[in-house]
Amino acid sequence: MTDTVEVLSVGDTLATARERIARGRIRHLPVVDGEFRLIGLVTHRRLMAAWVSHGHPNQESLADVARDVPIEMLMEKDVLTVDPETTAAHAARLLGTYKFGCLPVVEHGKVVGIVTEADFVRFAQRYLERQMASDN
Repeated sequence: MTDTVEVLSVGDTLATARERIARGRIRHLPVVDGEFRLIGLVTHRRLMAAWVSHGHPNQESLADVARDVPIEMLMEKDVLTVDPETTAAHAARLLGTYKFGCLPVVEHGKVVGIVTEADFVRFAQRYLERQMASDN
């Protein structure tokens, strides 16, 4: 689990989401209310679809459109979550079963972390490197 989570807030725009995803080199942004409760999720895939599908390129710039599109229009609202006590095996099973890229970690209704496919790739890399070192 990654416990430092970049989030979006109600009222943020498509432009804000794009900036945070690019700056953090991340693919998932939980959307929270003023009390840090999860209300949605924006993924890189949804962001790209929204970026491509909005606006009139011959009449307005995408940057102008992005500043006007509220994040609530494109966020996924029905988000599967886990809690801090969820095992890594169960989280991996959920990611694989539902083909999700992430699972927000929620405790008492508030976002406290996120588990991503990248977390499992890093885990596998460390495990395999240790395995190789012990074989030598």
